[in-house]
Amino acid sequence: MSRASLIDKLLGCYPRWSPTAYKMTLGAVLGCAIAIPLAMVALPFIEFFNGMAAQPKGKAQMTYGRTYGAELIVERAPVAGTIPRDFYPYAFDHLANTIEAATEVGKRIENPVPLTMDALREGHELFNVYCTVCHGVRGEGDGPVTGPRRFPAPPSLHTKQAIAYKDGSFYHIMTKGIGKMPSYADKLSPEQRWMVAHYVRALQRSMAPKPGDLTP
Repeated sequence: MSRASLIDKLLGCYPRWSPTAYKMTLGAVLGCAIAIPLAMVALPFIEFFNGMAAQPKGKAQMTYGRTYGAELIVERAPVAGTIPRDFYPYAFDHLANTIEAATEVGKRIENPVPLTMDALREGHELFNVYCTVCHGVRGEGDGPVTGPRRFPAPPSLHTKQAIAYKDGSFYHIMTKGIGKMPSYADKLSPEQRWMVAHYVRALQRSMAPKPGDLTP
């Protein structure tokens, strides 16, 4: 028997891999090389019984998620006499967001923020951020979002009615909103609202100065 015949006979004892089987085997090896390390990294962080970790949390007067197809509605009321942190109750919150209510509030409260240049600068900056879009830079109701096919223009801050407002009236309007103007109580702190009122007053004086006007 020749050497070539012997080699062919020995090789014939073992099944030869086809190209398809070879590709499948190589693919399986590569897949295992990728999947096994990933599984070793991820498995320690997978909780199969995570009922304690994933349980819904409920707060007073809130609705949280769904559990077994039902909403979790928390009916528990907050503790009597308590208020959230950084919350300042408004003494005239029960009044409506009307001109009459704003005028009445103006008679009852005065601006507690001292009239200083720092307060005016802060009020100016806040006015430019939150008010000029509708009221305009000079408060004439010509902001960039107003006009034909846009939002209706608000009244000018230089009308006789607006000039007659007290600072408390402006504060009430910013707190409660009026007409199409929404409340800004969630955007401006009480102190910031008083600063804006200071600036509105200074803006009115700048457009119609009178003898005796004082500038801090």
